[in-house]
Amino acid sequence: MDKCDFELVKKIMESGEEVDLGSQKIMVMPVPDGDGTGKMDQREYFIRSAIYAFQKSMPVKFSIEGMRQTTKTSCINCCTEEIDESSFELVVKGRTVKVFSYVRSDKAGEILPSMIYIHGGSFMASKAEFYKEPCRYVAENLGIRVFNIDYSLAPENVYPAAIEEVCALIAHLYENSLPLGVDSSKIGLFGDSAGANLALAAILDNKSDAKISYAGLFYPCVDLYSQDKLYDWDLSMYDIDDSEREVIESRLQLGRADGKGNNELMANILFAYSGGRYDEVKCLPDVSPIYADLSNMPYTGIFTAEYDGLRVQSEYYSRLLDKAGIPNKHIRYRGVSHAFLDYFGIVPQAQAAILEMCDQIRNVWGI
Repeated sequence: MDKCDFELVKKIMESGEEVDLGSQKIMVMPVPDGDGTGKMDQREYFIRSAIYAFQKSMPVKFSIEGMRQTTKTSCINCCTEEIDESSFELVVKGRTVKVFSYVRSDKAGEILPSMIYIHGGSFMASKAEFYKEPCRYVAENLGIRVFNIDYSLAPENVYPAAIEEVCALIAHLYENSLPLGVDSSKIGLFGDSAGANLALAAILDNKSDAKISYAGLFYPCVDLYSQDKLYDWDLSMYDIDDSEREVIESRLQLGRADGKGNNELMANILFAYSGGRYDEVKCLPDVSPIYADLSNMPYTGIFTAEYDGLRVQSEYYSRLLDKAGIPNKHIRYRGVSHAFLDYFGIVPQAQAAILEMCDQIRNVWGI
């Protein structure tokens, strides 16, 4: 797959419109070279339609190993400057956790603000190294350190293992800030999908003296229960052209709260993450953050995809932040679906969203 033209990224960032959803206003960013609404970005559609056709031709029963083998990314290096990379290990309750670090070479010897990235993958798949390119890009554009944690996966390590590990990394950066070159007053978190859920959970469960001052949430899962009818979910909320309906609707299964559609995947994810304790943990604040007291949350950037079943709960979460008086900015990217960050450098929306997050961090931290 080819690297996207940066002019398309710039076009997204320079356009967009504020849309009034009735209960909130969000920014909606266009497909930069699209020919209308109701369709996916041509780059995204090429990828998703090919995957969907393969899945239809060879239907297989859900398995964790199968999910891990097929959960891949195709991120492209978009950096133009030299980035130093290193890693270290943390031991958390007997588990060894690898953490990758990225910093611009000309900044390597400085004390710098830091962001921690937590990858997605339904709590039980993917790897930190798959997302090194967006992490490197953040490090380059902001001139900060980015730490990328390869947390322990379920079901071998069930809730709250991954949260404990992210919290341990927060404490480690704060308590060892000078030798690590970290400005302990400027630590933030960002993550995608399940990783965004873990980022919020770690902020809620953080017992260290570190104050998390920014949260970047890419298509976050904030309600693992989705059955309390706290918000409406209806297929009519999605603008879908009939020519792409089958592929697009296949992308709307996660978080679908209307009782329709095939939610077997979601059920398997929740069972694996909870270790079979789904009914016990489904509404805990660090499992489903929509049930949390949000009054002490940091400035939050929320970046959603037009064709994502989780989009509706993400919008509800930003309304909860509004009610709690927490500054936040919600941006929806047209033409893409869940996990569009997996194609960083290929679909322009991924690069545009990362750059938007960088702008927010600059404003929050004054850097």
